[in-house]
Amino acid sequence: MTADERGGIRERKRAATRNAVVIAATRLFLERGVSGTSVDDIAAAAGIARRTFFLHFPAKEDVLFHYLEGHVRRAVAALDDLPEGAAGGAGHGAAGVRAVMAVLVDLFEDPRARTDELAALRAELVTAARGLPPSLVVRLQRAQSELVDALRGKFPDPAGWPVMSAHLGACMGAAAAAAVAVERPEQRAAAIRDAVDRASTGFERDPGA
Repeated sequence: MTADERGGIRERKRAATRNAVVIAATRLFLERGVSGTSVDDIAAAAGIARRTFFLHFPAKEDVLFHYLEGHVRRAVAALDDLPEGAAGGAGHGAAGVRAVMAVLVDLFEDPRARTDELAALRAELVTAARGLPPSLVVRLQRAQSELVDALRGKFPDPAGWPVMSAHLGACMGAAAAAAVAVERPEQRAAAIRDAVDRASTGFERDPGA
């Protein structure tokens, strides 16, 4: 067996274990709530040791955002699908921000992604804690930085980077606020989409017009 084959097996095992953790935690969170579920409970339900849990998530609350890295990868990939010439267009990369946010919102709405399954618990967590736990703040900041780096790669003119970063931050902040504020699940995706559209206002004008 080659080193690449061994590496592939390790990655598949790691992915399978992570998925088992997500499935177990999701079931327990929905049954007991986040506060009523411990890391030991999740580890036992997933059939793993406690220490193995922490190889995948720094805290139980992070499982609420288990989809984040995969969604970011999908959003970054969407930049490759922009039409030729978009990188040279007006609006300081507005087309790129729009493309990224469209993927993130679509994935949130897609039942196959199961992003919305724990949305109510995320809102409850934020309300109870009056903000996000530190570990989640770090993960969200890392996700936004990855998106900014990808946008800068697609739109390499540094003059447009400040506005482009502000545009992305405004959209992501609006999406997060809308997701927490809406109580009825069937209205959440539409509210997020509307919030992102409103946050984009003013960023998509040609600055030279």
